[in-house]
Amino acid sequence: MKHDDKRRLPVGDVLLECGDTNWVFERKTWGDGLNAWKSKRLQDQIARMIESHDNYAVIVEGKPEDFYAPSPDDWSHFRAFLNRVSVEVCPVVYTDTITETARYINAFKLRLEDDTQGHFVRPVTAVKSSRNQHHNLLQTLPGIGREKAKSLYDHFPNLKAVFSSWDSAKNDKIVVGKTWAKVEAFLNKEWGMTPKKPEVIRERKKSETVQRSFDWWEEVV
Repeated sequence: MKHDDKRRLPVGDVLLECGDTNWVFERKTWGDGLNAWKSKRLQDQIARMIESHDNYAVIVEGKPEDFYAPSPDDWSHFRAFLNRVSVEVCPVVYTDTITETARYINAFKLRLEDDTQGHFVRPVTAVKSSRNQHHNLLQTLPGIGREKAKSLYDHFPNLKAVFSSWDSAKNDKIVVGKTWAKVEAFLNKEWGMTPKKPEVIRERKKSETVQRSFDWWEEVV
């Protein structure tokens, strides 16, 4: 990973290399970015990133109010351009200061090294109970919310009784219908093997990103 090399890059301002994967970033302040966009220099810089790298992004640093613009409409037009780039071409990252930019780049570098970059993982959360840990655990069962958890807590003497005598929750009308059936299925479901990696909701594919970028850029340049 070459993240502290001070050499001048032919394309972009920051290059991260990790094995066969590399990312290049074009960094602009709002003022420089606005001028580069109006002169079409920014469009050319992004086009050259697309042509020479598989992975690329734009970093916009600072705040618009800290820079001068000849017309107030310039900022809205420039922001509209950046929004289109972020959806149709490549990620656009916004930071307030150069320190925040450096922090973002370093965090990105660590994700590359851990092979977690490009993955969106669904976090596993547990709703906190206002009373105790048993309420908290009961609310992790399928379809069991705060009120049902309280009812189960009041009905059963302990957690062992909840699981070993689950039929009584239906018989005594504490949990009935589809909710009872969901918990019953959950309690009897085979565990299987523990997955080695967390559930990935979205994984970015290089081929689709590169093709999408070229399709859009041929229209603009």
